[in-house]
Amino acid sequence: MTNTENTTAENTETAAPAAAPEAPKKAAVPQVAPRPANIGRRTIKTLGRNKRKLKLKNDKEFAKAFFEAKSKRSTEKKAAYRKKKKNKK
Repeated sequence: MTNTENTTAENTETAAPAAAPEAPKKAAVPQVAPRPANIGRRTIKTLGRNKRKLKLKNDKEFAKAFFEAKSKRSTEKKAAYRKKKKNKK
């Protein structure tokens, strides 16, 4: 070995890279395959529904927030409809 190769080898042995702290691991969620480039609108919507269904099934916190927001939107729509009909008379 030459002198420069020797110093490079020594540097790699002595300078160990600092281990990055690992992020807390979530539950293993099955990954959805990346979609192809040239697909139609209907197929994209179907893939999105399947992805959401999978996430609702596996991520309980997301499912809880999702259905609470859905219920809130429904309640607000009903209140707006009643208000509109009440003022119409």
